[in-house]
Amino acid sequence: MSSTHSKNKGFPTFLIVLGLGIFLTAMFILIPSEREEIPAKFLPWSSHFNANNQLETLGLTINQSTPNDAKAIFGDDVEVKLFSHKDETEKTAEVYFPSIRIGTIRGAIALTLDVDPDTLNKIYDEGIQTTVTQTGNRQVTPNTENINRLLQKPIKQITLLPKKHLTARAIRMRFGEPQRIENQSDGLDHWFYPEKGLELIMDPEGPEALQYYPQARE
Repeated sequence: MSSTHSKNKGFPTFLIVLGLGIFLTAMFILIPSEREEIPAKFLPWSSHFNANNQLETLGLTINQSTPNDAKAIFGDDVEVKLFSHKDETEKTAEVYFPSIRIGTIRGAIALTLDVDPDTLNKIYDEGIQTTVTQTGNRQVTPNTENINRLLQKPIKQITLLPKKHLTARAIRMRFGEPQRIENQSDGLDHWFYPEKGLELIMDPEGPEALQYYPQARE
């Protein structure tokens, strides 16, 4: 009788321990983990000129960092294209990240590259596909070898396109007051932050465009 009685007393204790274990496990699963803190250098409003007068923004240094450096931050989902006017003048090379995330900010990033004209013309002529827009401008896809070459070229401008529309109030809270606002030929207001090397194009229909380049300081 005493042996049976002892077993009956232990059984509920086992259930309690098991239930407690299940409860604690469920709590760890259901409680959201703390949001990872984003270093200040990656935040759009933290752009600045360093001691060497180089523009640092979004974790990159203009005229020094390359698209390969950007891939280490934003991932490998990239598109590399060359663009020109209808008469094939004003050629540019760009690397486009269609989906990026910086903390809570989602959007896209376009990098304009610093490529000498002779190299740019050669890569353009060796393109494997050309698309003509409705306005007659051209978009050229480079071959694989030239894509790899372009990914090693310095970045001369960064354009951030947030997915979410930015209000003037939200921009002022993060970036402060612009030094000047110009309504330009595109009909849009351009906000200039020279100390950040930033030209912010306000589009009521969105998305806004945040353009980072050293000349914005002038």
